[in-house]
Amino acid sequence: MSIFDFFGKDPRNLFLEFSPSQSTWRVISWNFDLKNPKDRLWILEVDRPEAKSIEWSSSETETVRFFTKNKLSRKKTIPDGNQEFKELMNICLHSTLKYGLESNHEFLLTPVSGATSADYQNEARALQWIQASFATLVKALDQFKNRPDLILTAAVFSGIEPASGLSVLRIMAFNLDIFCYFQEDLSLQIAIFDDKNLGHGGAASATFQQNIKVTKPQIYDEIVKLVHRIAIVGEIR
Repeated sequence: MSIFDFFGKDPRNLFLEFSPSQSTWRVISWNFDLKNPKDRLWILEVDRPEAKSIEWSSSETETVRFFTKNKLSRKKTIPDGNQEFKELMNICLHSTLKYGLESNHEFLLTPVSGATSADYQNEARALQWIQASFATLVKALDQFKNRPDLILTAAVFSGIEPASGLSVLRIMAFNLDIFCYFQEDLSLQIAIFDDKNLGHGGAASATFQQNIKVTKPQIYDEIVKLVHRIAIVGEIR
């Protein structure tokens, strides 16, 4: 065992101290870059004044690691049958997703000037397209209820993207890569890429793209419901 299994703060306290509040960038991922397909990996990162992250891995044993500024600060091997640490990790995952989604509420409720009747018509069609596409995703997620052999590979990014400085919410799930840009003119730009048979980020052009002015709350509500479904499926059990 590493010395990190013996020294440092109680992991319970580290979970309770972990907070997305005032973070500018948040990343939650499920099962990316697995070396062994039998493994499972949850990664949770928040950028505050100092970056903090938690990694939960499951193979022959379950282990949680805490990082500050990308340096390992605590490691804990989870005893068999222990539910307390799983519940604490799930709380951190859900609270970070919730914070990222709710931080956009003021933007969504602020009207965009200059909307036209054409915007109404285009956005009505956009809402129907999104509802149909997301329904297919949710149907695929529902298969996880009775199929423990299935591996959820997904990610949610939210906040001010470090590389570009743009305010964005990005959701990767199955073959879809969904970008939501919160524009300076208060419109919501949606771009959805279909990476089927190409690998994540493989699609060169968007399958769907629309600038949303009028129906921001309705469109965003569909996105929130999708993220919530991913979060439930992605819980540590």
